[in-house]
Parts: sequence; C-alpha cells; structure tokens
Amino acid sequence: HEKSKGAAHFDHVSLSDEAMKLAEIRIETVRLGRIQNTIELMGEVGLNEDRACHIVPRFPGIVRRVLKRTGDPVKEGETLAIVESNESLARYQLKSLMSGTVIFKHISLGEFVTEESTVYRIADLSDVWVNLAVYPRDVGNILIGQNVRIEVVGSEIHSSGKISYISSIYNKQTRHLTARVVISNKDGRFPPGTFVKGAILLQGGEKKALIAADAVQIVDDKAVVFIPEGRNEFKALPVLLGKRDSRFVELRSGLKVGDRYVSGGAFELKAKLVTSTLDSHAGHGH
Repeated sequence: HEKSKGAAHFDHVSLSDEAMKLAEIRIETVRLGRIQNTIELMGEVGLNEDRACHIVPRFPGIVRRVLKRTGDPVKEGETLAIVESNESLARYQLKSLMSGTVIFKHISLGEFVTEESTVYRIADLSDVWVNLAVYPRDVGNILIGQNVRIEVVGSEIHSSGKISYISSIYNKQTRHLTARVVISNKDGRFPPGTFVKGAILLQGGEKKALIAADAVQIVDDKAVVFIPEGRNEFKALPVLLGKRDSRFVELRSGLKVGDRYVSGGAFELKAKLVTSTLDSHAGHGH
C-alpha cells in the first residue's frame, strides 16, 4: 500500500504508475564518450581593416561643397566633397576609393583642408572583424581554423566563424594576444564597438564513462544517481564524479558503461526521497 503512494525508505524510492508518468522518468545506460570543454574569450567587434580606406585632399584648399555625411552609403568613385585648390583656385572632387559607408567625417563648408588630414573614412561593413582576447592560460588551446560561436553580450544575437589570425605579440597594457574571426554583418547586427563573447569547443583525451548531467542529485551532501530496482522502484546510489560539460558528467566510480540509470525525472525522485525520509524521522518522535 505504501509503495503505491510513492513511499521511500532511506535510499529507496517507490512510485505508483501515475507518479511515474508525472515525474517523466527516463532510463538510459551509461555511455562511453568524451567530455567537451569550452573556452570562452571576451572581445569586441571591429572594422574589417582590409576593407576600409582614408580619404585625404590631393591639394590644400577651401571646402566649397560637402555632399556626404557620417552614415551615408557611398559607391566607389562617388563624389564626397568639392575643394577649391589654394594655389590654382581650380575646383576638384574628393571621390570615394571604394563602396561602403561613411564612418568618419571631418570636413565642413568653408574649411581649409590640407593633404595631410583625413577628411573622410569609408568602410565596407558587410563583414567585420571580431577581435578576441587570448590570455596565457588559453594560448596553447587556440589555433587558426578553429570554429568559434560569437554571441553579443547581453543578447541572443549570435553568429559563427573560424579563427583566421592570431597575433604573435602580447598587448603591453592588457597582456593578451588577439584571435581574429571574420563574420558576416550584412544585416547590421554586429556594428563595430559591440562587446561579444566567443565560445570555442574543445574535445580531446581518452573516452570515459559518461551520464547525463541532469541525472546527478545531491542527497545528504553526496552526489547520487538513481538506478532502477524492480518495477517502479529506484535506489539512490552514491557516485564519484569527474569533469563535466553542459550535457554530460564523467563517472569515476559507482556505475560502469552499460549500467542503467535514471536520466530524466531524477530531481522528482530526490524530492520524494527527502520528503519521505523526513516523514519517517518525524514519525519516530526524535
């Protein structure tokens, strides 16, 4: 009668058929596999410096017309401004050297400009550089060609790309190397200056016995896994754990590859075990 109500004694739990369905109990077997380690690197979106240009006047002179402003799209060869040469008084056009967007403007009507000053900067923002900070502890694990998931900090915006460049000299102020990832920005979701996080998945080492991370519960300050014993009956088995990732945890003792365990509904079993144990102690009047 007690078993049908979901009674528990010490390290055992028994559930009714109805309670089994409500707890959504799932049984799996211990598998052999590798723990996946993820390295997270912080960084910032920057311009693709290979697709940006500076516009400087050919001759010193007075600005007679300003045709483009910051944020304006431009095409290669399009006129940005008109300058009157200080020597010949002839007017000439300042033209864009590439197609892109005006990201910098330092030119005003009537201003005197020289060939030494940048008056416009144009950049193609259809793709951008993500510059990730690599500190000494991670240098040995970062390689050109690795896949990186890029996430905008504080949002769900993400993309992915491959490491295309790793600097060979540490930054003197921050003491880190820079790993660069080129990502598409055609939809404008990654404007330069955006703070991002890069996640690199590492997988290696020998295979170990693994169980689902959700299967592990803490009872009396000990890690336990519930194993099936008879129909609708389960036992809390203490286990020794090793490394883990977001999905699996390594088993060092307690179970072996092929053994059955509760992978889903373990928290509900723990709750029933703890509650029933408390009820049992209360009934003894201690």
